[in-house]
Parts: sequence; C-alpha cells; structure tokens
Amino acid sequence: MSVEDRLYRWLGKYLDAPQWIKTPIGLAYGCLPKRVRYGASYRRFLNEAQLNCPQKLAQLAEARLRSTLRWAAETVPAYASVRPLLREGDPVETWLAAFPLTCRADLKSRPQDYRSVARPAAAELPMQTSGSSSEPLRFLLERGLTRCKETAYIDSFNRRLGLSRRAVILSLRGRNVRGAEAGITHTYDPIKRMLPVSPNHLTPELMPEHLDAARRHRVSGIQGYLSAVYLLASWLAQHDPKSRFAAGIRGIQLFSETVEPFMLDTIRQVFDCPVLLHYGHSERAVMAASMADDPRYFVWPLYGKVELVDRAGRPITRPGQSGEIVVTGFDNRVMPFVRYRTGDIARWSAGPAHPRLPGFAVLERIEGRDSDFIYGRDGRAIPMTSVGGLRPPAFTRVEAVQYEQFEPGRLVVCLQTEQGLGQDTRSELQQFFQSKFHGLVDAELKEVDHVLRTPNGKLRTIVQHIGEHGHALHA
Repeated sequence: MSVEDRLYRWLGKYLDAPQWIKTPIGLAYGCLPKRVRYGASYRRFLNEAQLNCPQKLAQLAEARLRSTLRWAAETVPAYASVRPLLREGDPVETWLAAFPLTCRADLKSRPQDYRSVARPAAAELPMQTSGSSSEPLRFLLERGLTRCKETAYIDSFNRRLGLSRRAVILSLRGRNVRGAEAGITHTYDPIKRMLPVSPNHLTPELMPEHLDAARRHRVSGIQGYLSAVYLLASWLAQHDPKSRFAAGIRGIQLFSETVEPFMLDTIRQVFDCPVLLHYGHSERAVMAASMADDPRYFVWPLYGKVELVDRAGRPITRPGQSGEIVVTGFDNRVMPFVRYRTGDIARWSAGPAHPRLPGFAVLERIEGRDSDFIYGRDGRAIPMTSVGGLRPPAFTRVEAVQYEQFEPGRLVVCLQTEQGLGQDTRSELQQFFQSKFHGLVDAELKEVDHVLRTPNGKLRTIVQHIGEHGHALHA
C-alpha cells in the first residue's frame, strides 16, 4: 500500500486545517518524490501515459483489455455466465462483445455481484460519484493502484501546458474551502502547489480578493469548471481588460462540464493562452483530453477501452454519429468496470490523428449526458445538446445559464448576469430559443443573481422535474 493510500483517510482533515497547520505539513510532505508517495507503479503509469508509438500502444492496449476481461469473467459473479464464451484464440473484440452493457442502476441494485471475489477487503478503496450526478453511486477502487494511476495520467495532462513543476495553479473546482461561509474563500495547498478558491463564491464582490491572493502566490496556471473559469474571465473583461494577472497565465485546463462555445471563446479572448479540455469520471475507467493546438478529445489507450453505442446498445464506428460513451477500465481488480455506460454522449472524429498522439482514439466532441432532455408539449424528448451551438452575441452578456422544467412544453431559462439584460438582449435570446425549439417548447427567460450549483460548485445545466416518459417526478 502506498503512503498516499495510508494517509487518504486523513485527507479531509488536512484540507480543512487552518493554513498555519497546513503549510508546514504540506511543505514537508511535498518534498517526498511521487514515486515514494504513490508507490513504484507511479513511474510505470507516467511512462505509459506518454507513449506515442501506435504499434506499442495497440499491443499493450489489447493485452490490458484481454487481461481485464479474463479477470472479470473468472472472479466477478455478475460475469460468470460470460466465462465459457471467452475462447482462446478469438479476437479480443469478440471477448468484449460477449459481455453485457452495465449501468449505475445495475451496480446500485447488486453491488456485491460486481465485486471480485479474488481480492481481499484490504484492497478496497471506497468511493462515491460526485454530487452533480442524478444517480450517485458508491463503488470500489483498488488501493495502491487506481489513485496512483490517476495521478500519473493527470501529471501527463499537466505537461501538455509546459508549466514548470514549481508553477502555482489557481483551482476553481472541487470542494469549498474551510470557512467559506465565514468569508474564507481561498486557501493554499503546498503539496500540489495549488490555490483553491470556492467556485460557489466567485461573486463580483469577492473577485478582487481572489485575484489579490492569486497575485500574492504568483499563479501562472488555472484549472477549473468551465462555468467557474468563465465567471473569472467575464469579470476581468468588464473590470480589468488589461489585467496583468491574465497576461501572466500560461495555460488553462477545464474539467467536468460540457463545453459551451460562447464561454470558451470568452476565456480564450481574456487569457490568450492554451486552453485544454479534460474528460474523465469518478469511476476511473476513462480519461481523454485535448491538445493546445487541437480541441478534440484524445483518449488514452492504456487507461481504458472506449466504445460508442446507440440507444439500442449497438456499436457506433462511423464518425459524425452521436452515441453513448461505454468504457472498460483497466487496473481495478477489486471492482472492474466492464462495458460500463457513462451516460455521456460523444461522436468519433473523422479528422486525422494528432501527430504527437498517433495511437489515440479521437472524439470530435463530448456533447453532454443522455439524461439531459427537455420535453416538448407533444411529449417529445429534445436532447440538451441540440440547444448548443451558433448562439447569438447576446450570450456574451450572460454569466451562466441553467434550464429548469416542471411541465412538458414549458421551460424556465435562468440567466445569471451581473448588470442585468436590456430589452434588446432579451428579445435576441427569446428569438434564439424560439427557433431552437420549433414551437415545441415555450421558453420563459428569468434573470437570477446565482444559478443553482452542486455543493462542489459545479454548474447543473438542467434541473429536470419530469421523468423519462414526460411525467412529473414525485417529490
């Protein structure tokens, strides 16, 4: 077991500790090399994450997938019926197709059936999906392995920005800092050289204080939720358009939220630096990210296997057709995720491979979750993804957008804006939504001070009070 895994249960107390306690502890612990903190596997995973030989990647990915499938069939009760179907000599794709698709509901209803009987309880690392999910799931990772792997791949992602190891990063994602309710809205983590700021407290009144802290710590990079970084960029565009702070940012990484083009454009205009997009999830079965010169998502082949399927569960291989991301994760023998439906919608890219990543599968874009639907007055389910794209200039005056629906055919569009929207802007937005919904949905524009976010500060794109078949959800 790695040092990190031994200390993991104390992580919350460390993060919540006063700065005068956190600083000396963090500085001392941060001096330890990552191979010591995370174990011997860290270097192996880091090297794998940076492989770019397509032949080597294909060979290793096939071996990793076959090993994962064999382990699942032999040791996981839910897949016992698949074991006789895995014939030696068959292509690994045939093995993969023999496994059923699984989803969160399966794991929630029969969690023990998806746990390997061949790993001891001491190997379990209990986890839970983030609070932004409508179906939170408790699941298991493997101590000493999956968190070590995650760190190595994130470090590989960080290297794409070219920031030095001594760079300090402003973090606008994750849990709120200790004492945020009392006005303490930022802290400093000397282990990760990171300055976390509570995403729920990016208000105009507090923004100067956040920026002052960032300057004191000489921040040169930003990572965060798209909506949170957009709030920062919008404030700078209005209040400090020639900001020395913005000029000093060398790179930005965006996590966890569906990309809104108008938000991304504002961030790029204000900071004028590389902006990278990241895709992953709590279950640690897939990771993909963009490059500084290419906004598509490049899937790490040795992190896990990615498929796209249609609504009937049939594989999608043709570029341009949207489908649900299905993943088979590697390196978690406690609870291997095999053909696991993520609920996220994406499409394969028809473009060429990136010259630096020739062995990587490429997703053109990730469009959101399949559960994000708006219901028309005729009961038709309209995917949220159809609302994005080609947005009018009026959206540049909006800090955040959130949709809420209580009955079919009617939609409340909550618009967060600092200075209010004029009549011309409201008319432009009203026409936009009218054209998008083709008369199936009446959109009511509602200006709000703050849209609803999760406890971690992540923006919920849609708050849906209607069930899968257009019926109101019970309280």
